Amino acid sequence: MQRVFDVIVIGGGVVGASVAFHLKQLGSGNVLLVERGDICSGGTAKSCAIVRSHYSIPINTQVCVKSLEYFNHFPEMLGDGEASAGFVKTGYLIMAPPGKQGKSIQANLARQSGWGANVREISREEALELHPLLRVDDAAVLGFEPDSGYADPYLTTTGFMNAAKRLGVQALTDCTVTGLVIDSGRIKGVKTSQGEFSAGRVVSAIGPWSHAIAEAAGLEIPMEISRHTVLTFRVAEPYRSTLPIIKDLISEKLIYFRPASGGVVLLGTGDHGEPVTGPDEMEAQVPLDFVEEQGKQLAHRMPVFEQGQFVESWVGPYDIMPDWNPVLDAAPGTDGLYLAFGFSGHGFKLAPMIGKLLAQLVLDQPREIDISPYRLARFAEGELLTSSYGTGALA
Repeated sequence: MQRVFDVIVIGGGVVGASVAFHLKQLGSGNVLLVERGDICSGGTAKSCAIVRSHYSIPINTQVCVKSLEYFNHFPEMLGDGEASAGFVKTGYLIMAPPGKQGKSIQANLARQSGWGANVREISREEALELHPLLRVDDAAVLGFEPDSGYADPYLTTTGFMNAAKRLGVQALTDCTVTGLVIDSGRIKGVKTSQGEFSAGRVVSAIGPWSHAIAEAAGLEIPMEISRHTVLTFRVAEPYRSTLPIIKDLISEKLIYFRPASGGVVLLGTGDHGEPVTGPDEMEAQVPLDFVEEQGKQLAHRMPVFEQGQFVESWVGPYDIMPDWNPVLDAAPGTDGLYLAFGFSGHGFKLAPMIGKLLAQLVLDQPREIDISPYRLARFAEGELLTSSYGTGALA
């Protein structure tokens, strides 16, 4: 196999696949993507794949608005009439209690319009028209964005990867990166389980596994790993695939839920999750008391689920930064190394545009959106991307 490339991308999740595609689309020379397993076998495979633009931080909304264009026009954006992200446009409905959080929602809805998002405040009556199963009497503020929805993680990732291959990207799967080749502060390539590969530019897009790459480059990164659990429930009547995604800020664990295949509802939480030492050390077993607790929260929001049946569960890793926002940056101290990590639950929805912005950074092309707010140095500089909702996956 060819051993010398212009750019090597580490990671075959949705961010890595998007980066590889955009590198070639923007004119890069030879590109190699290296993945330790199969394409879409890491954190992306566990994603709930919700796509929404509701954020209190401007750059997150701006990036997601651009990413929504990909999900809504996937074949055109990838130049492949057969490509599909499995995107279902359901809309995204966020509900908040009275007080500080409700006021934050109202203020952010007004600001987001200025950042390019299609959002508005709606009444309880409108919410029930959109989602007749909801209980909304305890909601002080309701916001709705009609263009949002959910996608298929595998279809999205392989869509980008297949488009990248058509443009000439080479992909090496079942190949583990074991180290970096660095000489005089300059990246020269990567060490892998299948030997060394040379490149003057390397992009690390491995999310929760990024500590290893950072250590190889002599960096300490303030990233935590946590275990997040997803549950599915069903009732006698199939849960319609077009019902809006719900974000419930009134619930204890800030639950969200959306339709899933098989007529079930998929439920996750927006809290910190359970800290773990690493993404490969997660216990897959989900305690029954957790299932019962989340089932009660779901039944409170949708009374029909008081008779709900638990179907299945799975766990996935979050790579969490102190401000719950990602790092997209050239690695300090190692020329030619670029980092993408700390997505804190936002990665999937941002990935299409993040891939383009990272490719523009690597190729030293003008960025469509200024990504300096995502720089690694912000933590040392005390310029964190602070959400008006406090810490958590909503940001």
